[in-house]
Amino acid sequence: MERGGRMICQGQPRVHFAHLPTPLEKAPLLSEALGINLLVKREDFSGLCVGGNKTRLLEFALGSLRDKGVDTLIAHAAAQSNKLRDIAAAAARCGMEAVLMIPAQQDPEAVPQGNRLLFDILGADVREIEPGLTAEAILAVQEEVRGELERAGRRAAILDRHLDYGVDATIAYVEAAEELDSQLRAIGETPDAVFIAAGAGMTVAGLALGLKHLGVPGRVVGVSSASAAAPLLMAIEWQAERAAKRLGLSTRLARDDLTIVDDYIAAGYGQLTPRGAEAVRHFARLHGMTVDPVYNANVALAICDQAASGAIQRGATVVYVNTGGGPAIFTHGADLAGRGEKGALARRTA
Repeated sequence: MERGGRMICQGQPRVHFAHLPTPLEKAPLLSEALGINLLVKREDFSGLCVGGNKTRLLEFALGSLRDKGVDTLIAHAAAQSNKLRDIAAAAARCGMEAVLMIPAQQDPEAVPQGNRLLFDILGADVREIEPGLTAEAILAVQEEVRGELERAGRRAAILDRHLDYGVDATIAYVEAAEELDSQLRAIGETPDAVFIAAGAGMTVAGLALGLKHLGVPGRVVGVSSASAAAPLLMAIEWQAERAAKRLGLSTRLARDDLTIVDDYIAAGYGQLTPRGAEAVRHFARLHGMTVDPVYNANVALAICDQAASGAIQRGATVVYVNTGGGPAIFTHGADLAGRGEKGALARRTA
């Protein structure tokens, strides 16, 4: 398959470092346990450090910035952010610098683990800022850092979802929708649903927009990691609108075109519940695949719960897009260590 399928995104500036197309693989043991036909889209195999959905989108983001002579990338997120890890990796690959801002840690003496350790290994300039800032305040801090860097002779760009980065990220998953459509056609499968993690919403927005534009059946189900459904749907609709305009598409995404599941956010962002840990083990033991504890554990749990309740009909074809994030596993050793109760979810959903 040609990269980009039908090439909706062909005219967009881009660099190439992702391993595409990412595999779409059958999961026979999970399918048998859940009573559905489960296919897994392995975005965790996308290359660039340890893979994940950010690898694909950074091809588009850096394509635009490279043409402008940018040599330094600025971004803010959580200390275990997949976004920050891949920004640092992309900067290293492209000969740029990365300035990563994270909320100040409660224990400054703690040994870095997971993604936070990778920031250091990749050579990023990591700066701690006051936790709990609003989106506007965070953007203002990033603007201050950009001014500082530019006074030092650097040409810096801010990678923030409210800026062009959000459009690039959404467009990347319009392309991923083309790729997925081509793979499904090649194996003669038609999805009834496509499950994916929903953080800030750009990945979901691009995937849903692309599948709608291509006429692919099957409802996109975004499983939220933190936000309630209503504001997240607003953000998704806005990002999809911006991407459609950039791409010149007549298709528009409406809130009714997809479903956001926010049933698992009560514990808080990045908090792995006992049932989430069980889902991580379940997918690992029946497919040899790790899912991250921040985003994809909730997706795995949602698929298990909906298969058990009948919300996903028996025998339905479900695509699970594994967006990566594996390094965060190593910050949850206490929750995941040991064998646990083998097969508990399998018995519930059989």
